[in-house]
Amino acid sequence: RGRKGIFETLVVTDDIRDLVMERSNSSTIRKRALINGMRTLRMDGTNKVLSGMTSIEEVLRVTQDDTEIL
Repeated sequence: RGRKGIFETLVVTDDIRDLVMERSNSSTIRKRALINGMRTLRMDGTNKVLSGMTSIEEVLRVTQDDTEIL
């Protein structure tokens, strides 16, 4: 159908598990996940733009701005 997915996967490491058990807020968990190597939807979309699979306009349309996370 000509559609491509973009994905964001949170791997539950010991660090992330500890933050969840401490009832940390989602921003704190997200920051730690990014430090541990998680790629955001926009990052995955950007890689697909660079590989010619989609357009930057489409990625911007379907993702939130995540530049102020760190």
